[in-house]
Amino acid sequence: MKQKMTLLTKLTLAGLVSLTIAIWIQWFSGDPAYPKFPPGPVFFIATAGIIFWFRRWLWAPMIGALIALLVTAGWFLRIPQNLLRLTHPGEVGHFPAGIFLGSLMLIGGLLFTDIVGVAATVHNFRRAGRSADTAKMACRLFGAVFVLMGVLIIIGGGHADKYHNLMHLTWGALAVGISFLGTAASKRFCLASGVFYLALAALGFLLGNPSSNWAWHFGPMLLNKGDHIFHLLLGLAFLAFGVFSPAHLPERQGETAGELPVGN
Repeated sequence: MKQKMTLLTKLTLAGLVSLTIAIWIQWFSGDPAYPKFPPGPVFFIATAGIIFWFRRWLWAPMIGALIALLVTAGWFLRIPQNLLRLTHPGEVGHFPAGIFLGSLMLIGGLLFTDIVGVAATVHNFRRAGRSADTAKMACRLFGAVFVLMGVLIIIGGGHADKYHNLMHLTWGALAVGISFLGTAASKRFCLASGVFYLALAALGFLLGNPSSNWAWHFGPMLLNKGDHIFHLLLGLAFLAFGVFSPAHLPERQGETAGELPVGN
């Protein structure tokens, strides 16, 4: 029987396509952030293609959610410039209406893809009768991304705070390792991670210096507004996985782990 994609997976693909259109609109409108042909649209379309190609796998939409989450964090890291595009687009590019529309579509599409990508993944696991695996897959996917990004930053000599990067790198390695300890351990780790990152974000906004981009020293780490917003989004995502993932759930017979059931 023909494999069908769920509505939420289709919406994840639509969100990625909308991001491509948003960046093209900004580029054609003369946004100085894109002096040459932007690679972003190609990247988003490639991600959508990967999700479509591997649509039979339960975790496929999470790829789109992770990519969108990383770009969302980058958007908030440059929030003063991005807010200028929304409030005074005439000061940014040659075509103010295009600057405004593209910027609005970009942040709207990012938040939309963040949400529907996670929802599609959770729905896929529930549909396959494997809801208990959502916490494990969240730990593996998020953990793998953080380990990869941490290693790339170290190799490439990025400008990220080295202690902050080390924290995420260590956390990513722990997440991957704990995912192999079972569903209950993964669920507890997601809950703990969610509470930790939400608390870190809240303390950053409460204790950070408003006149210095909400800068706050957490031990040896220097965190700013962009970090606080990223921690807020990350905390909400992990808390959602922890809350909605049961600790134990019997598997259905005759289904391959990680694949969607065929048919309706």
